Amino acid sequence: MSSVNLQSREGLIQEFLCAHGHGSSVRTHLTGDASSRAYEYVQAGQADPVILMNAPQQPDGPPIRDGKPYSQIARLAEDIRAFVGVAMMLEEHGFRVPKIHAQELDHGLLLIEDLGNTGIITDQRQPIDERYVAAIETLKAVHEKQWPDAVQLQDGSQYSLANFDQDAMMIEVDLLAQWYAPYKLGRSLADQELAELQTIWRNMIGTLQSAEHSIVLRDYHSPNIIWMAGCSGTDRTGLIDFQDALRGPSAYDVASLAQDARVDVSAELETLLLDHYCKLRTGFDEEQFRAAYAVLAAQRATKILGIFVRLWQRDGKDVYLAHLPRIESYLQRSLKHPVLREYKAWAAAVLNI
Repeated sequence: MSSVNLQSREGLIQEFLCAHGHGSSVRTHLTGDASSRAYEYVQAGQADPVILMNAPQQPDGPPIRDGKPYSQIARLAEDIRAFVGVAMMLEEHGFRVPKIHAQELDHGLLLIEDLGNTGIITDQRQPIDERYVAAIETLKAVHEKQWPDAVQLQDGSQYSLANFDQDAMMIEVDLLAQWYAPYKLGRSLADQELAELQTIWRNMIGTLQSAEHSIVLRDYHSPNIIWMAGCSGTDRTGLIDFQDALRGPSAYDVASLAQDARVDVSAELETLLLDHYCKLRTGFDEEQFRAAYAVLAAQRATKILGIFVRLWQRDGKDVYLAHLPRIESYLQRSLKHPVLREYKAWAAAVLNI
């Protein structure tokens, strides 16, 4: 972004803060995430700080398939309305999300509640088992709700949940071919290898059509779950970073947590979480769910392998390379399920996984 645009953006932010009583508040930068969103603490005197979310609408990038850019095919949030819409849905259904104190939807600015920084992992970045169990119990509650197709936002517009469809899943799988495979092999996939990969995944995604569907928060793992000490039930787990939510197979978020991309979740803890979730559910096809879980865990690992290499090679964020062995290990676990036998054979032959 040019210096002129940065100055213009800062002017909008100052105007927004002044309009909501924070013209002279102290602003402190917060560490951002892997996206282009930026966050700041905003504190007026001795009052509790709030968080400024600065999320200008970003250019979609060049068309890559059927005239559409990656973000549109992958169903990624294109502006801040997605965060507001999903927050409204979750709050209306009794889940703990940051309260929105002020919003400027056209300019991508929000002032939201600070839920704190207590997570579900230790200072040594190890899972706290009982907190992961509580997070699984929250998912069980999420998956037993009936979710609306749309909500009306403050400016009169509507926000609707898109579907986590085959196109979105396949464009994510393609990240492995585009980024991880060349990194791993030192070459691009051969045409036949790529065609086989895509056929395998189209077939596996096809098996998900009959799986249970719900809202899919999409990044339900340790960075986005705040531990609310002193609360009970689902209020123990504060939810953030859910703007990319879709409607899709409910097993996806279970896999996202039980194979946490940022934390070493042991095979024993993963089994405990999956078993506990299944025991909590009633009127529920467990065998079908476990098959869907295996497919979605593998799809997520496949995507993340590509994303983490892309974050290094394209964006210069080499810290993400340290996570690759963990994701490879998760993928190996998932490949043990019979539903993934063709992908297991492909990954062994081509990627030596």
